[in-house]
Amino acid sequence: MGTYRQTVVDLDASAPEAVAWGGRGRDWLESEGFIRPVPWRDGVVHLAGPRWRQAVDLVSWDWRARIKELEEEPGDEVRVVTGRTVFFAGQGDSSSAICPHCRSVAADWPGAAIDTWYTTGAADLDCPACARRTPLPDWEWTGDCFAFAHLGFEFDDWPPLHPQFTAAFAQALGHRVRVVTGKI
Repeated sequence: MGTYRQTVVDLDASAPEAVAWGGRGRDWLESEGFIRPVPWRDGVVHLAGPRWRQAVDLVSWDWRARIKELEEEPGDEVRVVTGRTVFFAGQGDSSSAICPHCRSVAADWPGAAIDTWYTTGAADLDCPACARRTPLPDWEWTGDCFAFAHLGFEFDDWPPLHPQFTAAFAQALGHRVRVVTGKI
């Protein structure tokens, strides 16, 4: 088994801003009805809200969830993750970095740069094709398997998030986002 995780990663929130932007994002998700707060132990968790179906693509998910009368909803919470994080897809093949300038694929695995970014919060990669040096968080990855940021919204065991939803969420945040998906 495992958990199917989709993380909407805010690429623009800085370390000092992450908690505030995380609260704004959670408030937007709640006010739009995508999530709802539920008391749990000594705190609150955020589960699927009354409009969760409008955030996902049910066509590619479970046929039972496409039945409007069925009350079944994603079973896990939505978490806000703040702090320097390497968001990753989990299981699967290693992916390659894609230069944000020339779109060429760098075949060499940048493990040292990833370690440096995780340790210090700053690392650059040189593109072997165009020779431009770019901060690691600006690079894309084949299969959307990585993002380097200080803020992410984790949706565990939800149907695939719809691109229109993630675009609306990015607009509400006013930041660039990347969706990292995979099984962990």
